[in-house]
Amino acid sequence: MRISTAGLYQQGIASLMRRETDVAKTQQQLTTGNKLTRAADDPAGAAQAQRLDHALGRLDEYGTSAGLLQSRLEAQESAMSDATDYLNRARELTVQANSGTISAGDRKIIAAEIRHLRASMLDVANRGDGNGRALFAGQRDGVTPFSDAGGVVTYNGDDGRNRIDVAPDMALADADPGSDIFMRASTGDGAIAGTAAASNTGTGVLQSTHVTDTTAWNGRSLSLQFTAPGAWQVMDGATVVGSGTYTDGDTLNVAGVQTRLTGSPAAGDTFALQPAPRKDVFATLQSLADALEAPATTPREKTALANALGNSLADIATAQEHFLGIRAATGARLASLDQASDDRAESNISLRSTLSGLRDVDMAEASSRLSMQLTAIEAAQKTMVRVQSLSLFDRL
Repeated sequence: MRISTAGLYQQGIASLMRRETDVAKTQQQLTTGNKLTRAADDPAGAAQAQRLDHALGRLDEYGTSAGLLQSRLEAQESAMSDATDYLNRARELTVQANSGTISAGDRKIIAAEIRHLRASMLDVANRGDGNGRALFAGQRDGVTPFSDAGGVVTYNGDDGRNRIDVAPDMALADADPGSDIFMRASTGDGAIAGTAAASNTGTGVLQSTHVTDTTAWNGRSLSLQFTAPGAWQVMDGATVVGSGTYTDGDTLNVAGVQTRLTGSPAAGDTFALQPAPRKDVFATLQSLADALEAPATTPREKTALANALGNSLADIATAQEHFLGIRAATGARLASLDQASDDRAESNISLRSTLSGLRDVDMAEASSRLSMQLTAIEAAQKTMVRVQSLSLFDRL
């Protein structure tokens, strides 16, 4: 076999170039700490690393979304706390006004404070989230959720509620729409509400109405009618479902409904016993203030005031329970956000650990490899010098 001098040189140079390429590659890995500098170095590993990068990016997006949602939910919880405080104060004032010894002037002062509480409640309902969005407008942006015209509050948002992805396979509801919070509070005891007719002429005051047997009541609208000052009957439409006699302070039990009255109803006085309707809290406070400002000098007017205050107390109590339920649900979502944060942190650690195994350089191994490669290139250089000296001219 004949080997030309040029071929021998080319072979030596190619070997040196390969060795230098290996050294350069190892030096780059040691400098950058990344062993996947090119996809060609490890196509499968590079593809998997790219997928892991996308997964980590998604976790960052979940974290950003969770932060915004947490801010809105905390703002909602704060708003519900303020609204509950306003209702607590309204309840205290109603109890004070219902004492029977308060003057007309004092009632007007209380009515003025009730109206102030109503205005404060409206401010809470129109509160923003701190990021330029209304808190209780549902899925609508750029609107003031509630407007007040002539004592009637209108909701301008919608009933929608966004669901926000906060972790893989976990989505939580955004802030509640204002219609659910402020416009649909229960009245009465939450199941049934008793109301005295405006045309009543006696002094009968409805103290309480409760359902004792839901099966017997069955959600019917009943009418308690007094056929005489001491005689009553309960009507279901045109059907009499119960009757009896009455003395001041009696508790009447009929058709699964318990009703307690005080005073002396006149013949022809009626009291409606019907499923508790939904009512907005602004209307509850508005009717309370109106009742306090109305004249209450005659027995009939005083009786109407007592019935109005009793209804307001019941409606405020159920509205308070409604707000507490909203706060509880908000707290549950905030707790779920904490759990989602823990889940994201665990996933982040796991993904980064896997990515490190694919991408990060083992410094000890790479340093040893570089040392071997430098030794190999030094040996190749010496070999090439030795081969280059093998010439016949050197023997002459």
